Amino acid sequence: MKRRARLGYIFVETVVAMGLLSMSALVIQTALRQAMITRVQAQDLTTARFLLEKISGERILLFKQPEGEGSGQCSAPFENFRYEWSLEKVDIPKPPLPPMLSPEERDALEDAYIDFMGKLTVRITWRRGGADFEALGESLVGEGILWTPEDMP
Repeated sequence: MKRRARLGYIFVETVVAMGLLSMSALVIQTALRQAMITRVQAQDLTTARFLLEKISGERILLFKQPEGEGSGQCSAPFENFRYEWSLEKVDIPKPPLPPMLSPEERDALEDAYIDFMGKLTVRITWRRGGADFEALGESLVGEGILWTPEDMP
């Protein structure tokens, strides 16, 4: 009788070991799947950030800052990324000047004061695995950030 009980015990041990091995394989497979998803998401976010900077740079480097908006699809190899941009003027209130300034300093500060700037908003959107993703960037833009060469005689 002991021999039969021992044979059954080995069978139960084998079944339990196979169950534990299966559960371990399932956990490892889930971890690998999540690592691959995270890697692709990080790659997409990095690409979106570079595209965001590219589109922002193109809009900022225009000589005149026209208000408006636009959208489009990025060129190959980034055709699954779309972008939207908008540029609107932001009024900036004039701060009070210190009373101890000389009239020349006061005039120089008032001449240098710019009462508005442009607010550039760029949104990059893409789809991956049935889910929508987006990256958003905002920046203040002024005409004074560009160097314009002096007229040559």
